[in-house]
Formats: sequence, C-alpha cells, structure tokens
Amino acid sequence: MYLRIVIAFLFTFTASITAFAQQAASYSVPRTEYGHPDFQGVWMLDFLTPLERPDGVQNLILSQEQAIELASADQFQLSEVADPDDYIIGATSLGLVQGEYRSSVIVQPEDGKIPFSNAGSALEDKITSSYYYLFDHVEQRPPAERCIGGSVNPPIRPPPFVLPFQIFQTEEHVVIYTEDASGVRIINLSDTQRPQALTSTNGNSIAKWQGDTLTINTSHFSNGNPGRENAGRTVLVGENTRVMERFTRVSESELLYQYTVEDSSYYDAPWSGEFSFHSLDAVVYEWSCHEGNYALPGILRGGQLEAARLAEEEN
Repeated sequence: MYLRIVIAFLFTFTASITAFAQQAASYSVPRTEYGHPDFQGVWMLDFLTPLERPDGVQNLILSQEQAIELASADQFQLSEVADPDDYIIGATSLGLVQGEYRSSVIVQPEDGKIPFSNAGSALEDKITSSYYYLFDHVEQRPPAERCIGGSVNPPIRPPPFVLPFQIFQTEEHVVIYTEDASGVRIINLSDTQRPQALTSTNGNSIAKWQGDTLTINTSHFSNGNPGRENAGRTVLVGENTRVMERFTRVSESELLYQYTVEDSSYYDAPWSGEFSFHSLDAVVYEWSCHEGNYALPGILRGGQLEAARLAEEEN
C-alpha cells in the first residue's frame, strides 16, 4: 500500500520536470514595493530526503526509479508506535531540487555525511543518548520540547512530514514563521552585528540581498543547547558556529535553500546542504507552544516511570 502511494505521488512530478528547465531559464523574480525579490507567501517542506545520505547509496542525484526505490526503504516506514499526525500528513517521496531527486540534503562533503570531529561525534552521541534517559528536570530535554528551538532556526532542518512556512518582508526585515516549536524567525537586513557577549540559543541572523538571492549570516549562538534535533544525527551549533544561508526563488512555485555550517570545534570541515520549498495555497496557523506545552510534564513523568520500571526489573 505504502509503495503504491509513493509511486502515485512521484509520478505527479513527471510531466513537470522537463517543463521546469524551460521555465527556470526564462523566470523573472517578482519584486516587493521596496524592489527586493518577493518571497512572500506560504511555502512547504514535504519530502523524505534525509539530512545524511543513507549507507549504500552512492549518488546525490537519483533517477525517478531510484527515488521510488529509496523512498520505500525500511528506514522510511512507520514503526508500530508512531505519531498519528505524522502518518496523516506524512511525506511520501524524496525531495525535488530544480527537477532533480536527491538522496540527501547534504551536498558537501561528497559522501553526504556530517564531517564530525572526534569531539563533535562524542558530544553528538551524548546529546542523542540523553534524549532517552535524562528526565529529571526540564533543562535536560532538547530545545524543541521546551519551545526554544525548532526547524526554522539555522540551519533549517526539514522533518519527514508536511511543514508549512510563511514568509513576510519589509524594507528592513525578512520574517519566517512556521507551525513549529520556535515559531517566528526575524532576520535583519543590516550589516550591524550585535555585541559578541549577547548570545542566544538560535543566534543572531543578519542578511543582505546579492542580486536575486537573500544571503544570511548567523552567529552568536550560545553553548547552553548545542544540539539541534534532526531526522537522523543531531546537528551541533555553539559559540564558534557560523551558518551561511542563501534563499533564491527559482520559479513561481520553488524557493531554493542552500546553507553551509562552519565550526572547527565540532566538525573537521565545513559542510553544506540544500533543498527546495514549494508553494502552498494554504493558511499557516499559530503554534502556541508555550501555552499548550502539556506534553513536557508527561515526557518527564513518563521517563521517570520508565526508569523506575527498568530499575525494578534489574533488582
């Protein structure tokens, strides 16, 4: 059943791939009243492509047949205990970037893997394992559970389900809002950076227009919450991290996102990723994360009960 859904979904793109190349060559980006490229509207992420390339997959760019085969692999199937919302609004295909199916979001290094340093790999293992056994107090839980981090913060990390974003623009700011834990991200169109002492979990983003591309540099991350949840290995950011992002509207319905992460504390080399947002005729609703975060007490209590049960079994 799942494979039939994947095949049906993927074949809806077949006729558009050839047309895409023709459209992109002649596409003229619309402008705002301030003369900037107009990215405003609702955009969505709705693909299964993982951040890191799966083991055994050599190529970044896949044929349609290869994309169907990979999307039906065991790693993308729902477990017996799964969030029903993910199932209802779950993505069913790999992502398309300018008409090409991708096996990973990472495009550099060529193997599609995060180039963790020894220190970075050790910290990533520690953070990931803590998700499963640290339930003593709120600050042990990851940022997204505490409503202080989410997919929209740099670098944007697409989840394997449909997630809408809305972009607003003024003369001095670009605002990205999503139905996710962190809600709003405000990007300043300025060359002025805040003092180094003023750090935060999600850093400080400043941007400028380079032709039709919005380029964003984010720094001033704090060290308190280095882990960024992801569908796969955890992404790390800290006080030495720099994230460079680029948004380019390549067609009426596609917004290309590219980024590079640099931090010699966690990685042996800079690494880069890219994927595309696609336009969505829909409304984005408020994510009242703090007001409605009734799950966190349940997560803490459930984890404590599970730890007590395991301790009792050991005795």
